[in-house]
Order: sequence, then structure tokens, then C-alpha cells
Amino acid sequence: MQRWPLILAAFCLLTAVPLHAAPPAESNARFRSVVSYIAQGWGALTRSMGECKSLHDPKTLGPAVLYFPADFPIPEDAKTLEQSCPVKLERLPRVIHKIGSIDPRTIHPAGLLYLPHPYVVPGGMFNEMYGWDSYFILRGLLRAGKLDLARGIVENFLFEVEHYGGVLNANRTYYLTRSQPPFLTQMVRAVYEAEKAQGHARRDFLKRAYADSE
Repeated sequence: MQRWPLILAAFCLLTAVPLHAAPPAESNARFRSVVSYIAQGWGALTRSMGECKSLHDPKTLGPAVLYFPADFPIPEDAKTLEQSCPVKLERLPRVIHKIGSIDPRTIHPAGLLYLPHPYVVPGGMFNEMYGWDSYFILRGLLRAGKLDLARGIVENFLFEVEHYGGVLNANRTYYLTRSQPPFLTQMVRAVYEAEKAQGHARRDFLKRAYADSE
């Protein structure tokens, strides 16, 4: 599944029907076609650090490497990946406090940066979570009622801020000097409002998220 068709389909859905509006009538074949296309894409485009298929970088050659923050303990379930997947686990050479504080060229080989929660990628040739694309993906997830997955994406961005210095272009070592437009606060609010609508808004999440976003 390619990157832009899904993004375009999600954009069409979001602009065609406000989040508070009821879906069009069943006779609207075009709308139902878009909804069906998006619904089939969520599972196919979801990635997790616990799945071997998610660790490979199809855009580069060489073995897969999963990097963990220098100050973060490697989870016990992640330690088994070297036995079950063709991947090597490494730590970043030092603690990162801000984007640009480490030269990605000094990290050999390039690899995937660890994130604790599943996320949705923008297309079939990607296994990393992108900053810009994830804003639109998150809006689509909330529209589809996939609140847990949407919240996990926000939690991943907060993890990036805490351990990689900011919201990265994507979670690869070669993006450690590149950020994305500042949509994190909008994503935090969107998830909070969705949880609030379901009657279980968490102010502790809102407080922590906005503190990390400053």
C-alpha cells in the first residue's frame, strides 16, 4: 500500500464529514468506498517494536539495528528480539537533550530508534513513525474510534521529546537532527477531548504532555 493514497483518502474523509457529524447515507457509495479503504489500511500499516517485520529499513541496505536511549533500560521483552528476529540491539552513544546535539553520521550503522507503543506508518515502504504524517493519521484514527492506537502515537512522541530531544522527522538515527512542524499539542488535545467524550479524560496525561511540549 503506497503512502499518499491512504493520506489522501483520510483527508477526503475528514474534510467531507466533520468529526461531530453523522456519516452520510448508506447510498453514498463514494463515501463508503473511502471508509472501507481506510479501515483495511489501519492493520496493514500498524507497526510495533515487538514484530520482526517492523524492525527492517526497506530504504537502506544492511542488517537491522534497534537503538535504545542511553539512559533508558532495555525492556525485558525487547531483549528476546535478537533471538527471534534478524536484529541487533544497541544503545545510543550518549544521552540526548535536544535535537542536533548528536551527529547521526557518528552512529554506525544507521538504525531504528525504539518507541514503546504501536504506531501507524504512512505507507507500505515505511516502518518508522513520521511526525508530519502522524498528525493526519491520528485524526483518522480518532474518527475511526481507534483511541488506544491514537493515544499510543502521542505517547511515542512524548517519548521522543524525553529521550531524543524533540519530535523527530521519523524514528531513525539519521533523523536525529531533523524535526517536524509543531503539531504535538494539537494531537495531545485531540486525544484528551476524545477520551473526555467517552467519560474518562485524564488530566494527569494532559498536564504531563503539555509540560513535555514546552
